[in-house]
Amino acid sequence: MSQLHYFCPLCISRNVFQHYRTLFAHIRDGHREEPSFSIQCELSMWCGSRYSSFDSYRSHIYRYYRSLIDSFDNNVTISTNVNDIFDNIEDLFSDLAFNNRLFSSFDSVSFPFTDQRLRFDKLAQYYAYFLLELREHHLLPQKVVQLISSNICTLLDMIIKLIKTKASSSSFLSVTDFEATCTRVTSMINAISKNEYQFLKQCEKHFNYQPPTKIVLDPADELAYYVPLKQSLSNTLQNGQLLQAIVDNINSLSNGATQDKDLVLSNRESHFVKTNLRRQTNSNVLLLKLYTDGISVTNPIGPNRDSHKFTCFYYLLDDLPEVIRSQVNSIGLHCICYTKHLNNDNSRMILMNVLVEDLNKLQTEGITIPCLSSRIYFVFSSVCGDNLASNEVGGFQKSFSSGSFCRYCFITYEQKHIPLTDISFVPRTRLKHDMILNQVVLKNGRQIIQGVKSPSWFKDLIGFHPTESLPPDVMHDFAEGSTL
Repeated sequence: MSQLHYFCPLCISRNVFQHYRTLFAHIRDGHREEPSFSIQCELSMWCGSRYSSFDSYRSHIYRYYRSLIDSFDNNVTISTNVNDIFDNIEDLFSDLAFNNRLFSSFDSVSFPFTDQRLRFDKLAQYYAYFLLELREHHLLPQKVVQLISSNICTLLDMIIKLIKTKASSSSFLSVTDFEATCTRVTSMINAISKNEYQFLKQCEKHFNYQPPTKIVLDPADELAYYVPLKQSLSNTLQNGQLLQAIVDNINSLSNGATQDKDLVLSNRESHFVKTNLRRQTNSNVLLLKLYTDGISVTNPIGPNRDSHKFTCFYYLLDDLPEVIRSQVNSIGLHCICYTKHLNNDNSRMILMNVLVEDLNKLQTEGITIPCLSSRIYFVFSSVCGDNLASNEVGGFQKSFSSGSFCRYCFITYEQKHIPLTDISFVPRTRLKHDMILNQVVLKNGRQIIQGVKSPSWFKDLIGFHPTESLPPDVMHDFAEGSTL
């Protein structure tokens, strides 16, 4: 190899090639079936790896020197040779597969594509192998495999329609027009999947995708990301059928509560939410709740295998029908941040100010929905989480093995086993909590007083109060009994 030319190491005559792509095609077409195939990679001075089969050599090239082929593809007409097309399909998986296969017992099948007359049964055989690779090697579920098949069929139908459009003026289609159409489709597909940037640009163009907003914390190299609720809810409520289902659900629950005053069928019947609803002067009002939890992300194949701990905030429309509300797709991610960043008071204050401002604007300004030709306003409902997260968000102590650990009353750890018939617990109220909080603030937060440690993270959120906006953690309290 020189800076301008490539030589075939397997040919006696040492053929010269101006581009590596042509050399690679020559090795594939002329030498891949040779029983004594042996080639050494000399594309860089530090490589020198030797391969005894074309498949292993091809995997090496597509893993480490793909740019030599891609750069050539961008400057010339894409080849329509059958070998090129199917070899690229084969290389898709050799480029993605790990060195150690997840299923070592699964033997890959090699299909010779030297015969230009490709039969339909061979095509069916290869496509079945393609799907098997997806399922066995890459662990894609059957629904995803079906989705891929469905979209491939749709793509082929669109290509046929494009070709028919080309041939609309004549009953015959020239080979040149057919080749041009296929080349354009191939170029478009390659451009979309070339890298993450191009893919996201296409999503912005066709699906109104908007990237998450960065929040610069303290220090400036620490970041959090959030999706503005106005943007998310506007996209969700564009569906007129969903809006009608929400309205019907609200009316149904309201009628049920009217018929039986002893039943609380939704959060709209709670005293706290009723107070917030009366504060809202507009009639088009939906309830909005938040959920917070921590997650750990681990890279098992990276050099650093430690877990990265994140704190996430999610949102949910509280008025959705039960069938829809119980689906995971109905829960939207609002914000994500490293948990360690929230231990910094300045970073936490910066993040909470952004989230609270976003929520307050929804309650005061609302959003415009085209299908209603009016504005919809929102009322804050609650912040859900486990006991540890709720206590931290509410500004309560995070220890459940001492002191006043309950968010709803002043019970102490020593009194928790006393039967309710033998003792009465003083409940926490807004007034009592605010009085205790003032004492904590006067001491600069250096002392926990009756379970109160600091002001709540959402202290400036309209309609939020730590004693009323943090519902019980039923799963841990009853199912696991972790805090009892």
